Amino acid sequence: MAELVPIPLPLLLRRAFLEYSREGKIFDLPADKFFRGIPGLDLSVEFHGHRAATPLGPAAGPHGQLAQNIALSWLGGARIIELKTVQILDELKIPRPCIDVANVGYNVEWSQELRLEQSLREYVKAAMLVGILNFHLQSEPRPSGSDCLSDTVFDMSVGYNLEGIRSPRVRSWIASMQNAAPLIEEFRSELAGEFQRYRDLPFPTCLSDTISLSTFHGCPAGEIEGIVTFLLVEMGCHVCIKLNPTLLGTPEVTHLLHDVLGYR
Repeated sequence: MAELVPIPLPLLLRRAFLEYSREGKIFDLPADKFFRGIPGLDLSVEFHGHRAATPLGPAAGPHGQLAQNIALSWLGGARIIELKTVQILDELKIPRPCIDVANVGYNVEWSQELRLEQSLREYVKAAMLVGILNFHLQSEPRPSGSDCLSDTVFDMSVGYNLEGIRSPRVRSWIASMQNAAPLIEEFRSELAGEFQRYRDLPFPTCLSDTISLSTFHGCPAGEIEGIVTFLLVEMGCHVCIKLNPTLLGTPEVTHLLHDVLGYR
């Protein structure tokens, strides 16, 4: 079983800056592959009231759990980053990675690779890492009052049933993503020596207030509605629902594909 091992923020920064100065790369991505915007072309979109500089980003998956992977997606131009789905069952012993693609793809996913508490720390760390890289690489100063993660949206993903999502641990996880101030202060204290100059950057304390809801194919419609109501009303989140369109039945799916979208 593959194990994901989170790396401390100072070590990630040391690797990134040393590699950049010596080889012109960050986490093996060459600098000429970094997305720095296209002069005169506005690619931005609105996502639940937040501005994202591009509409691109990774979908939730095992690749989007560690801070360095999230930073890599940002360096490549991702500005709406859907984080790996979390759920209450975070210690299941299943083959890893949960999606394995060599020449044939297999999805055996039932859980995230990291514990809920690890995921929270990794996402906070990723946001700070991206904020520092953004500050370090930007060619123009940010407008006064903007945070160092502006124009990038972190989108939470949770699953897979109402009981799990309403559980105290998942509820606490969502609340901590909405207000990550305590963890940000903890990680700030680790920015010493050569990285102390980044300690006072305006890291946003609200990492995310949006959720893409992931449900298994058999989740009843009424339960999906209950989850969304809970997330909207009790947790104060914006919500997108990821649905398996085949649940609509063959006639409706055929109508959508052929008559609405024009696929033949």
